[in-house]
Amino acid sequence: RCSLSSSTVHTAEACRCVMILLARPLRTGELERLHRHRYVVVPDWLTRAQTGRLQADAVAVDADSGFESAVGSVNFGTARVDTDVRRSRQCSIYPPPRNAAGSVTERDGLVSAVNGLRRELEAAALPALPRLAPFETELNYLLYPIGGHYKRHLDQPRGNSGWQRQGRRAADGGSISGGSLRRVVSFILYLNDEWEDADGGALRIFPARRREAGEGAEGEEAAVSAGSAGSAAAA
Repeated sequence: RCSLSSSTVHTAEACRCVMILLARPLRTGELERLHRHRYVVVPDWLTRAQTGRLQADAVAVDADSGFESAVGSVNFGTARVDTDVRRSRQCSIYPPPRNAAGSVTERDGLVSAVNGLRRELEAAALPALPRLAPFETELNYLLYPIGGHYKRHLDQPRGNSGWQRQGRRAADGGSISGGSLRRVVSFILYLNDEWEDADGGALRIFPARRREAGEGAEGEEAAVSAGSAGSAAAA
């Protein structure tokens, strides 16, 4: 299984784009669903031909600079490889890998498409997102082998309600800017060929239930069928 994962829809403008991926615009109903349910599945966001080229690039970049995915936080010194929790490999798209790895053209086009998605979400009346910082996207290829998995987890850190200070840590002399950022949007772009529900590996989402007095449990899980090539899931 091969997918592209982004922790936010915040990205830097590509300095050059030889090819632009033609991602289809989100439909009104998809934006409304994102607003209402806090997640949405977008079939065929990219074409099969486009996702096939990205899949080939993912394999090439993994061979050059891929590594075992970790759990925990680098910022808090808790990052570690734990295959009971997470079993996959990953390689960075942004920050970029070496130019000699895979296809810079394909990755430039992908960054451009993600930029377009960021602008589209900002401009939409729903889900009424705040301004998304243009230089704070993390883009990674994730490659899941047969039996690969990532157990239930929070994309947004628990500490400080998810807000993270910009600049240097206190141990390194304090923050340079004093500003803070928080992850707003997560999305996964699936690059699988001919995936079907029976293959397993469907994305499972656990929507948070409104907290009431003395109650902090999360809601029932929702298994989302979003594994076919070119489909995107955003939350």
